[in-house]
Amino acid sequence: MKEKKSRVKYTSDLPRRLYRYFTEYAEAGVPSFVKFARGAGLTLADLERFRGRREFDRAYRECEAIRRDILIDGALTKRFDGSFTKFLLTLSDEQDAREDINDLTFRLEVKE
Repeated sequence: MKEKKSRVKYTSDLPRRLYRYFTEYAEAGVPSFVKFARGAGLTLADLERFRGRREFDRAYRECEAIRRDILIDGALTKRFDGSFTKFLLTLSDEQDAREDINDLTFRLEVKE
C-alpha cells in the first residue's frame, strides 16, 4: 500500500513553538519530538521534512540538546534510571552520527 504524502504545510512560527514546547515541558518530564508532533497535528516525517529549513533545523538541534540535558540531569539526580538514560543517549548519539554521514558530500575528480 502506498503511503499518503502529508499535506501539512510549514509555518514560520513552528521553530518557536517547538522550542517553547521543549522548555516548558521539561518541568513535567522528558519532552519528545513524538509528543510535540502529535500535539501539533504533525508526524515525525513532517518534522524531518521541515528540518530542511535552516530556522527549524536550528530549533530542532537546540531541542535535542535540551532533551539530552534533561536526561543527564535526571540520571545524575537519580530521578531516571541511569542505565536506561545511557541507552537513550547512545541511541541519540548513533542517530547524530548517521545524520552527520548523510550531510557529507564528496567530490571526485578524475584526472587523466
